[in-house]
Order: sequence, then C-alpha cells, then structure tokens
Amino acid sequence: MIRAAILLPRLHTRTENGNDREEPTGPNKRGRVAAGKPAGTRRAKGRPAGPRHLFASWQNVASRLHKANRVALLLDFDGTLVNLQSRPGQVRLRKPVRRVLNRLAHDPRFFVVVISGRTLADVRRRVGVLGATYLGLFGWEWEGGTVAANMRAKHRIEKAKMAVRTAIRDLPGIWIEDKGLTFVVHFRGARRPVIQRASHALSIALRPFRPWLRVIPGKKSWEMLPSVIRGKGEAVSVLMARLPQSTLPIYAGDDMADESAFRALRRGITVHVGKSMRTRARFRLRNPQEVLRFLEKLGDQLLCGRQSHFTL
Repeated sequence: MIRAAILLPRLHTRTENGNDREEPTGPNKRGRVAAGKPAGTRRAKGRPAGPRHLFASWQNVASRLHKANRVALLLDFDGTLVNLQSRPGQVRLRKPVRRVLNRLAHDPRFFVVVISGRTLADVRRRVGVLGATYLGLFGWEWEGGTVAANMRAKHRIEKAKMAVRTAIRDLPGIWIEDKGLTFVVHFRGARRPVIQRASHALSIALRPFRPWLRVIPGKKSWEMLPSVIRGKGEAVSVLMARLPQSTLPIYAGDDMADESAFRALRRGITVHVGKSMRTRARFRLRNPQEVLRFLEKLGDQLLCGRQSHFTL
C-alpha cells in the first residue's frame, strides 16, 4: 500500500506548551494505511464527539453575523456545493445554488470565494456566478495570476504522471485526471483488491518523487501536486490578510484538503460537509442539500437582521 509518508499529509497538533508540532499519520497495527485523525477530535469526558450541527447552533451563528461588519464566505466546490459524481465532468451546479450564490455575491457585505482542487477555468465555468472570486488548484491559481512554478517542478510532475500511468494502466476502474500542474488518481467504483493493487503500484512508482511531491487523499482519489502548492490553508490566510480585520470568515468544505483551511480559520465559522466527525471544523452539515439550506438561511438572516450592525 502507499505509505502514509507519501500519501497522507502531516497533521498539526498542539503540544502542551501551546506550540505547533507535526504528527505523522501511518499504518495501523494491521499494516493498513490510516486516514489520519485531525487534532482536536478526541472525545472528552462529558462532551459529544465531533462538531455540532450548524443548525443546532444557529442562534450563536446569527449573533456573530450581526456583529460582523463584513463576511468572507469561502466555499469548496465538489462535495460541498455539488454532490460527488463518478466522473468530475458529470458535476452540475443546481440552479437554486447558483441563484443564492448570485444573491450573496452581489451583496456588498459579502466577499464570496469558491476555492477548489479543480483548475481555475473549470471551477469558474461550472459555478458561473459574476461577482464571486475563484481559486483553482487548492489556491495555486487565482484570477489575475498563478503561483510561479519552476521548469524543474513542471518536468518532475510530468515524469511522475508518466510513471503513474504506466503503473496503473492494467488496473480496471483506476484512472488519471490530468490537470496540467497536478493530477488525480481516481478509484471510485473500483473493487477493493484492485484498489489495493493500485496503492501498492503507486507506492513504488512515486518513490523517486518523495522529496518534492505532495499527495492529498480525497474521497476515492489520490491527488498529486508539487510541494510548492501549500494548500487551501495558506490560500485563505492570504485572502483574509487582504480584508479588513473585522471580516468574519465562514468556510465550508468536505474532505482532507479543507482541513488546513479549518485550522487556519479556527476563529471563524468552519463547517465540515459530510458524515465524518473527524475534523477540525467547529460545525457540520450533512450534504450539499444542507449547504443550500444554509446559504438561503444566511441570506435571509442578514436581510432580516439589524443591518446597522452589518455595514461596510
């Protein structure tokens, strides 16, 4: 199987003196690759495990909204605004979601951002909301620019892509999504023995690329990207630094790639979308349908709220 040192990102935890340390994830006692458990999810005596459902805490959320001068609404795309599909190209944003995003994006009190692992061009086309800001490739691409990648990094990602293609070419249900500067190995729909073979094959194929290649585990996928792509956590930190200090961040996302953003925005309203309770997010929603309800509720709350407490 792919060793945790290659496949899984290191997870930051707090030491007793309050400093950050990195806690590597690794195989469990049976030799299987563990998915990793974000810090802060261990169950304490007398406290429920995991984040609270957002709607159960709405009074608290509404109070923070009323006190905010501006809201930065930061949203993942796949699994958050839309349901996951067997192929990324099959995803379509529903009209009610686009309608409410359009409404929020044209409210001067909102700064609406969609941040995705997709390319910038792809996510912008699929969302199609004027007035929103788009970030592609986990924050690598943004409108007006792209983080510089040297020719050596580009050459290496191409070599890694070729090695992986060769390694998985005879494995049914395993396929590569090529994003140019990054690529994804999908195994949704593949049988368990095939996935195990793919994991072993990738472990061998990626061995020469360990020092500079990052691998992010997704839902039924492994995403390979250059180490210079620091992820969503750094991207949202840069965004928030450019906004007024009083801006309230709200972030919603559904998988491991969003955990760094939850950590970076720990003083904001962070929402994990999905069934997993292992997350750094403060709140949770079950699925994209509940995300739509949240966005509608958010717009209605602000429309009916005390606007004198929510002005630029």
